[in-house]
Amino acid sequence: MLLDTARFGQIEIDGDKMLNFRAGVPGLEEYHIFAVLRFEESHPIMWLQSSEEPRMSLPVLDPFLIKPDYAFDISDEDARELELTSADEVQVLSVLVIPERLEDMTVNFAAPIVINTRTGASKQLILGGDAHSARVPVFLDIARFLRGGSTDADSVEKD
Repeated sequence: MLLDTARFGQIEIDGDKMLNFRAGVPGLEEYHIFAVLRFEESHPIMWLQSSEEPRMSLPVLDPFLIKPDYAFDISDEDARELELTSADEVQVLSVLVIPERLEDMTVNFAAPIVINTRTGASKQLILGGDAHSARVPVFLDIARFLRGGSTDADSVEKD
């Protein structure tokens, strides 16, 4: 299928790879169908692109690249809603905020996007408590990753 995007132009997407956010994405509840776009030039940053609104794309990344020990619980209700039958079919993404000054880039570990890779059922979870921050500085970690070094997971959660 062809996906129209404001940022990337028209892109060919495998229709089986589309994600269905039944309740929408928090703050963007009117959009339900998305694709994860990967481009070599922006790696490790990917883009969660709406198929319903060409101008709607969110920068995301694999949180385990930055924080290898990142962990959270998925409730039984969320697991049912996501049609999860195995941990092997779970992909997790975190939303980035990329301001004009790239050094101020942050990642949201408090609201992971959970994807069932088998069905495409997806949901952004809002984690309670103080275990994860919504504004974790990430610029230096991404720079280290791009240089082929490891990230310092112990310093990631500092605000």
